[in-house]
Parts: sequence; C-alpha cells; structure tokens
Amino acid sequence: MYTPLKGAYKPTGELLMYLSDSEKPLTSDDIRKFNELFNNKLPESFKNFYLKNNGGYPLNYEDGNIFMLGGFVPITYGKLPIERLYYDLFESFVEIKDMLPFAYDYGGNSFLLSLKEDDSFGEVFVFLMDEKEIVFISDSFSEFLEELFA
Repeated sequence: MYTPLKGAYKPTGELLMYLSDSEKPLTSDDIRKFNELFNNKLPESFKNFYLKNNGGYPLNYEDGNIFMLGGFVPITYGKLPIERLYYDLFESFVEIKDMLPFAYDYGGNSFLLSLKEDDSFGEVFVFLMDEKEIVFISDSFSEFLEELFA
C-alpha cells in the first residue's frame, strides 16, 4: 500500500496523488468524446487528472482529507459513471445543470465542477443532498486537488 506524503511533489512540481481502485484507464479518444458531451468545456486539469486516474478512492491519510472525500466518480466505465450520475441528478435537481458531479463525500453529497457560462465557470462546489443546497468549495479543479492532497 502506498502512503502519500503530506504536500509531496514530483521534481517537475506536479502534485503526487494516490488513488486506489480506479476504473479502466481512459484513452485520449474517451476524454475527447466525454468532453463533447459537455460542449468541449472541460478544463485541462480535469482532463489530465482523469487520463491518469479514472475515478478511485484516495488512500487513507493519517489526518483524513480536508473535504471528507469518499472517492472520484469514473468516466464511462464502472457501475455509476459521471455521465449516468449527471443525468440521474439532473432529473431530480435542475439547479445542477452544467455542473459535473465528479466526486462524493462520505455523507452522499456530490462535488460539482461548474461548466456554466458565467462567473462560476471552472469553480468547484458541493451539492448538499439533504439541504438541496450548492456550496462553493474552490476556485478551480486544480486548486481543489491541491487542497485535497496537500
């Protein structure tokens, strides 16, 4: 089992992240097709992350993680890929239109990446299921990852 180092970086400056149980790796073509479903709005950091990790669970940290993140939702593969989760959630909660559910916490809440064409584009939110409330978390997907894995 890998044990991530707090704030560990590769010599290139890239943040080290360890996830277990990722789904089938994505190809560039998989990412391209997925991006097309969302009008080619996905940030590069999101696409790059998913090319390396198609969903999965952060390995146990001694201190836990700042967002109580349970796991990342895979694209295309697995029991409940992002595509299906988005449409299932959107049917019940139209307020998440153009907000991509990419992860979840231990309470069943969804982390959302805003693809809205407004000031929130690229920001990360959490959708609190019980309260039916969307709460700001981070300015970008990259910042979210840095906070999560720092």
